Amino acid sequence: MTVVIAGLETKSEKIRALLHEGYMRTEIADFLNIRYQHVRKVAVDAGIEGGLQRGLVVVPKSKPIPKVRADVAIDVLADAGFERLGTWVADGAGGIGLDTSAPRDAGVYVFVVNGLIKYIGVSRAGIRSRMSNYRLGQAGQKTSARVNQIINEHVTAGTVVEIYIAMPPALEWNGLPVITAAGLEAGLIKMIQPPWNKMGVES
Repeated sequence: MTVVIAGLETKSEKIRALLHEGYMRTEIADFLNIRYQHVRKVAVDAGIEGGLQRGLVVVPKSKPIPKVRADVAIDVLADAGFERLGTWVADGAGGIGLDTSAPRDAGVYVFVVNGLIKYIGVSRAGIRSRMSNYRLGQAGQKTSARVNQIINEHVTAGTVVEIYIAMPPALEWNGLPVITAAGLEAGLIKMIQPPWNKMGVES
């Protein structure tokens, strides 16, 4: 990457050059030590659509996963293919509910407040079922109860809590099944370290 930007003076010139060379937006932000949003704006202004995703990529252990800065983290996921599902709302009885119907498919879901990623989870049984667990917040399900309380406090205070989802297809490795949603969740938690997630991967 250093060779590509040699002789270029402005950050915008460097960003455009790296994008044209096929580097990911997250890689460029990490390399230039700038906000992802800056890279995204330069790309959009220049009409460069590349640098969003490469499909399934095997990253060597020696190469660290770039740390996404929380103030623009949702832009990273939206550019990569996450879609906004809806928001959590008060149900009128002291609880919470969704303002839309969630899909029955398995996938990764993200809770967002003010554009910032707060929580990342995965559902193997279906996103609709998992959202129902959060809505009920049963005491026997510690994670669901804890996150239900957090969401309820925000909704009660008038704060919008959005839900983004992704449903990556299952893959194979040497004839063996690979559950990509679980791997995506684990990778994102490691990269973003959302504040509502406790240490480790929660599902």
